[in-house]
Amino acid sequence: MKTIALLGQPNSGKSTLFNALTGSHQHVGNWPGKTVERAEGFFSHGEELYRVVDLPGSYGLTANSAEEVVTRNFVEHGNADIVCIIVDASQLERSLYMLADFAGIERPVMLVLNMMDVAEQKGKKIDVQKIGKLLNIPVLGFTASDLDGYPVFFETLKNAIEKPSEISSEKIRELALASASEGRESSPVVVLEKLIEDLNFGKREKFWIVSKLLENDTLVYAEVEAAVSPELWRKIRNVLDDEGPNGGLITGEAKYRFISETLREVASAAAKTVKLSRFDKIATHRIWGKFVAFFILVITLAVSMMIAVPIIASCFGLQGVVEPLVVRACESLGLWPAVSSFVNSVIVSGLAVTVAMMGFVFAILVTFGLMEDTGYLARSSYVFDSWLSCLGLHGKAFMPLVSGLACTGGAVCGTRVLDTRGQRLFAMVLLWSIPCGAKVSVVLFLASVFFGSAAPLFGLIYVAMIFASFWVSSRLFGRKLVPVDERVGMIMELPPYHKPHWKILLKTVCRNVWEVFKKAIFVIWLISLVFWILSYSRDGLVAHSLLYRIGNFIEPFTQIFGMRWQLFISYLGGVFSKEASLGVMSVVFSSSTDAFSLIARNEAGANLGEMMRAAVSLPEALAFIFASMFNVPCVLTMGTTYRETRSAKWTAAIAGYYFAISLGLAFIVYHIALWVL
Repeated sequence: MKTIALLGQPNSGKSTLFNALTGSHQHVGNWPGKTVERAEGFFSHGEELYRVVDLPGSYGLTANSAEEVVTRNFVEHGNADIVCIIVDASQLERSLYMLADFAGIERPVMLVLNMMDVAEQKGKKIDVQKIGKLLNIPVLGFTASDLDGYPVFFETLKNAIEKPSEISSEKIRELALASASEGRESSPVVVLEKLIEDLNFGKREKFWIVSKLLENDTLVYAEVEAAVSPELWRKIRNVLDDEGPNGGLITGEAKYRFISETLREVASAAAKTVKLSRFDKIATHRIWGKFVAFFILVITLAVSMMIAVPIIASCFGLQGVVEPLVVRACESLGLWPAVSSFVNSVIVSGLAVTVAMMGFVFAILVTFGLMEDTGYLARSSYVFDSWLSCLGLHGKAFMPLVSGLACTGGAVCGTRVLDTRGQRLFAMVLLWSIPCGAKVSVVLFLASVFFGSAAPLFGLIYVAMIFASFWVSSRLFGRKLVPVDERVGMIMELPPYHKPHWKILLKTVCRNVWEVFKKAIFVIWLISLVFWILSYSRDGLVAHSLLYRIGNFIEPFTQIFGMRWQLFISYLGGVFSKEASLGVMSVVFSSSTDAFSLIARNEAGANLGEMMRAAVSLPEALAFIFASMFNVPCVLTMGTTYRETRSAKWTAAIAGYYFAISLGLAFIVYHIALWVL
């Protein structure tokens, strides 16, 4: 088995290549000892099996962030048979920096000039064969989204592995020496090389180590300090201190001159100037662009609903057919009624709810993928960058955040467009406060039951509180996850509009939906089982169930938050799904129906409003409404959050944060209402 490492800058098309190569034969985890995502996959070609490692995207190999440390360590010590450096052919001047930073690591390498179709649209002509001759490594002009080009990719890859080539840093060293020697007796590059000449750095050239010392690379600093005597280290530090920040400028300028001189020989100037279209002038306008984005957002959510609703209706419709069949089958086999109740309430209902929610996830991922594929997503990110920068995020977070209005679980998946793990985690924290349609319907239903025509005011209050929660979350989480000194503006080149690549898009979406489903179904079945055990009784009366006993036991505690036990159990039922809280209310207030059957079908009962008005006071109703506003999302979202973060600690921390907010609000509102009403 051969191991291929995919190395490249963010948005170079590296993930598109990885997904196309590995398909469903991939898995995602964390790197050992790190919370950085690790993606690996497999594919076979001919008689050979290949392992593909998708390294975290980074702009270079200087180890500053956790992602860059992981990438550097694997490139240096990962024993890959070949490193495929993926660059954006339409922006070679910028994206070739990764190749220049790699030069000097003695590992077999292959350069893939991706997005050649975009380069051609911009009028750029690139002599791929000449680049290969100049660099003395295999080079392939390629478009990862075009499946017809993969036979050539496989052939080039095979030849590159059979005849490995490495890229030397000698040319960059010459340029660095020329730059650093101007007006000096000796170059700091030469001085440092002499100081470390007796050290062995394995598969890395001496100049590469020197360049990283000058660039203040923490990993190389620690490695060299540990390998030399204290006296020698003081001499090295004296040279570095004398250079100060200019050290990084020496090597950086040499690398960019290397890129410039290479491109001067192999790439022609653009034959045409790309100008903003009339639509783009509006879509990127600081004011009108926001209106365009909101309009497209409404269309996107509408399309998502059109895709998701038939799936959801089919799931629950099929559930209504299956459940009676299960009951009759159990009766004919002489099984206890508890068996049919368990199968229907846990297995069938849990499966129906999960598959139905996958409809939302599928719809969100398809519509988002479509906007990203066509090139519009970058425009919406640009337009809202100034707003989101106030919170510590940048424009890329806009679409994932607003898509939470359709489905929070699908929106959590959408946070993958963000650059760093900290940004993704912070976006998820904010996402949990954005209500999906189900949560809004529950809140407005309860408001209309108790406050009639004044119910719309709760919608305005809800919006104001969401913005307030954003501010609080940015103070509590933003500075830790996205430190102020690490926040940067979004500098981007708007991609050209082009047709979506449907095959790759649908394959990627289906694989992601399947991964979410596998995690979510386990969590939902587990929660379903717990509720079924608690609410089950032989005669079907809640008053005879364990749930009733637990409720009476905890009521002295729940009453602190203004919720009698029935309301608190309904509040917890909302964790299963937002609609479930209405079903639980119908059960616990009528005390005559099987709880989970109602939860799955959302049969709240026609007289639920009358029952609640008769049993619940206005202060209690207000407490429950405000608790429901910021209750944690459904278990599907929690399972998806765990899958995306790969951290039970962070998932639990976010859940605890929202439990604290919702119960804290209930406490405050209840006690104020007792005093006012």
